[in-house]
Amino acid sequence: METDYTPLKREGRNPYAVAAGSALLYGLLNFFSNTFLLPSAPIIALRPQVVLPMFVGLIYGPSPGFVVGMCGNLIGDTLFGYGVIQFWHWHIANGLLGMFPGFLKRSRLIPVSSIHGFVLIEFTVIIASALAVGFAVAMDILWVHQMRFPASLHAWILPAFITDAVNGFVLLPILLIFRKHMLITVETRTIMIITALLVFTVLITSLSLTWSVWRELDSREAMIRVFYCAGIIAVLAIILGLSASVFLARRITEPIIRLTKAADSVEKGVYDLGILKDMLKRADEFGLLSKIFQNMAQSIQLREDKLKKRLQALQIEIDNAKEAEEVAEIVETEYFQQLREKARSFRKAQK
Repeated sequence: METDYTPLKREGRNPYAVAAGSALLYGLLNFFSNTFLLPSAPIIALRPQVVLPMFVGLIYGPSPGFVVGMCGNLIGDTLFGYGVIQFWHWHIANGLLGMFPGFLKRSRLIPVSSIHGFVLIEFTVIIASALAVGFAVAMDILWVHQMRFPASLHAWILPAFITDAVNGFVLLPILLIFRKHMLITVETRTIMIITALLVFTVLITSLSLTWSVWRELDSREAMIRVFYCAGIIAVLAIILGLSASVFLARRITEPIIRLTKAADSVEKGVYDLGILKDMLKRADEFGLLSKIFQNMAQSIQLREDKLKKRLQALQIEIDNAKEAEEVAEIVETEYFQQLREKARSFRKAQK
């Protein structure tokens, strides 16, 4: 069964032209967001636009995604006054944010239509955020030497990872839907609802716990540690919750998908519904619906078999009648009458 889906036609666009425009937009948004720095973070801002390189990479591939992330971050930092060289390792890290989701392009997940595709994209966002920040930290330790540990854990590392991971996790599916690269199917709708509830619950719980102990903390440093520890716990809870939600979503959607495939088989004239075999053992509404559907398919098959036999019998009758009619037409022709008279004359002459 085909889904009514009309994605935006993007194949004719030059990926690097799209990357150039997206990089400029990303840079301008970075310039404006640099005024909204996170608590205790000297250069880390709240950047919802980080979804841009992830999106471009996912749709157009690793190279365009890398161009958007690296060039966009470079443009933003240059406009803000940081310069081109000072944070070169963070420029590359932003490029990696777009490059890693681009590796999924070859897996043909787009348009996203299944739980598997949705979850794989979400996990890739979190992994890309971790690897990008890890690269920046490694480059700083080896060459730049701007970070100071353990202070930089709450000043650079956790703020960058948490904001990139959460923003990408939440906003990338929304952008995919908006740009018509995600099908609204039973599977995607269910996993998105479960994921939205999961994110909302985890974030509210983390903020509530943080607020409950906030006034009891005796220093600003302790407050910052609690804030970012709650953030990293929230990200881990989202990862674990998403893993568990896959099982829950499949339990909800699998019976519907099987029934849909069974209906598709019946529509094509295939009545052997082996796909419903396991569902017939269920004691819930899906089990009852499967039994009703199978009985209906068997009844249709019996009626169709009877109809075929009647049609065959009718065809034999029609063929016999047609044959008799054709014989009668031949017998009544003048030529046949002449042949018959000749045959009679020949038999008389033989006698």
